[in-house]
Amino acid sequence: MRRDATNFGSPAGAGEPDRLADEAATWFIRLRQPRLADHERQRFQRWLASSERHQREYASFEKLWGAIDGLARPRRRKQRLAGGAFALAVAAVLALTYTATGVDLQKSTGIGETAELQLADGSHIAIDADSVLHVEYSLWRRRITLERGQALFKVAPGLRPFEVRAGEGSLRDIGTTFNVLEDRGKVTVSVTEGAVEISLDAQPTKRLLNGGQQASYQAGRISASQAITPQAACAWLDNRWLFAEASLGEVVRQINRQHERPVSLADSALDRYRVSGVFDRTDRAGLLKALAAILPVRVQETPDGTRLRQR
Repeated sequence: MRRDATNFGSPAGAGEPDRLADEAATWFIRLRQPRLADHERQRFQRWLASSERHQREYASFEKLWGAIDGLARPRRRKQRLAGGAFALAVAAVLALTYTATGVDLQKSTGIGETAELQLADGSHIAIDADSVLHVEYSLWRRRITLERGQALFKVAPGLRPFEVRAGEGSLRDIGTTFNVLEDRGKVTVSVTEGAVEISLDAQPTKRLLNGGQQASYQAGRISASQAITPQAACAWLDNRWLFAEASLGEVVRQINRQHERPVSLADSALDRYRVSGVFDRTDRAGLLKALAAILPVRVQETPDGTRLRQR
């Protein structure tokens, strides 16, 4: 299985400096919120004291803010304009930093290939085989669109929202680690840590999933949540398939994402069969043999691939 690792959120050749700029920018805005909790100020002090580089990065924001604020101040004729001037100045400061770090890219993996992405804020994305996602990472948003396939998201905290678009809905991160599988319009969300809010496009329905919960949505409906272990949610990272009452069609599509020689159903009616169990993703022949043993199907090899037929 091939694996690719990529850093997103920073230009080629950059990395740690962009991450520090991102953290400093986040703290710069957060500290100017009117009701910042004491524990947040303590977190900032720990962050600042942990490294001289943190101190230099944050000082550069303060210095630049002072310069822009000096230009803006003579134009404030009324006190009520101060908030707007501050917001504009902060935007200008951050725009200077993020001009080089904004990302609008597409990432795809081939059959049997996985990849890892590291965003500048420290968020990590593991991408499964035969998957396509679009990354929008900028001053204003952290948004990932999973067009097809599967990915595991480990999200770093920040003021900017982290949103994942998949199928007919959106997933809003609330400080968490979660897995998303998109399979022909059906999206399955498994949360291993923290919480995720599911919002559907067609209606105002929302669902909050906490760590250890899983739910699916399709055609404007969200399924009931069910318990799931972290090991089950991330089984694919250990090269395992974990099927729980999966249709035979779903199983076949999973096989075809991992192996070049395609498997197909000779009759769409075979999709009514359900499969449960744990299987080795690298052992295509073993899974096909198991399917023939537990279901009334037979395996037929053809020049173009493998067909599953009613037995």
